[in-house]
Amino acid sequence: MTPEFITNNDKLITEVNGFIAEWQSSSLIIAVKTSGSTGTPKLIELRKSNMVSSAQMTGRFFDLKKGESILLNMSPKTIGGIMIIVRAIVLDLKLIVVDVTSTPLIQIKNKVDIVSMVPMQLKASIETSPDKFDLIRTLIIGGGVISNTLENQIKNLKCDIYHTFGMTETISHIALRDLKSDNSYFQTLNEVNIETENDCLVISAAALGINRLVTNDIVELKSKTSFKWLGRSDFAINSGGIKIIPSIIERRLSTLIHANLFSFGLPDMKLGQRHILVIESTSDLKLKKSDFNILDNYMTPKEIYYLDKFSYTQSGKINKLLTIESLGNAKKQVL
Repeated sequence: MTPEFITNNDKLITEVNGFIAEWQSSSLIIAVKTSGSTGTPKLIELRKSNMVSSAQMTGRFFDLKKGESILLNMSPKTIGGIMIIVRAIVLDLKLIVVDVTSTPLIQIKNKVDIVSMVPMQLKASIETSPDKFDLIRTLIIGGGVISNTLENQIKNLKCDIYHTFGMTETISHIALRDLKSDNSYFQTLNEVNIETENDCLVISAAALGINRLVTNDIVELKSKTSFKWLGRSDFAINSGGIKIIPSIIERRLSTLIHANLFSFGLPDMKLGQRHILVIESTSDLKLKKSDFNILDNYMTPKEIYYLDKFSYTQSGKINKLLTIESLGNAKKQVL
């Protein structure tokens, strides 16, 4: 496979060609780092045979055919970028490589059959080059929560758009949600089995080498093949004995606050954890308690912190733990 490079970034070109060479080597495994969005990044060894199965499962779901095109606009060091290259190799697709930026579509001039993005890239691309989405057949969004505002903007785009669920341990996505429909449930790929344990998703997929992977993702099962994602158990807030799921709050507030934000729990002597809201903004938005009437009363944050810039992982996710360490530089507002 010979990629088409629409970039002058020598480092990116070397990394892509380096991975292709590694894939073609006699080694049976590929070492991949986790994103680090919920803790210290870990090095995970994935079997090439399982990665092939993952690519084939995606190919069947989207009916990808030999000779069709796929865009690489993510770092080839992350699981998202790696699996784009693997899909190109396994499914015999034309790999188009562009710079890894917040607005990758600016560089494309011809139709592309399948494109992957993180929410940050999707938001920036809609703002700067909305016409470019007409060149895309299928768009898949992974690596983070999609706000209600962004989801509404998606409805106006012509291409098919899916939200993915997955992680490094599952070799990229194992379930997808059609964002053009009103269905809030993820549908698993064939050969993936799901169940729950203590409200958290448990994944099994022999083709991917996964046997009862217990995740930290709180879900609501609709059937044996579909689920609604509610949030992360490791970021759930226990404030005065009441359980608060940050992702629910973040989605609701995205219609009120048009900036990157997240809900978090800080240690509190009285409550156990004190619910706060962190907003990426250079100015105090002067929000009032009444602005939070869209939330149930117990969900209203006690404090708001304004930070000029969040910390992000290489794959574009907000690194909440690293960002929290910067709260000393934030403007604070008590509600």
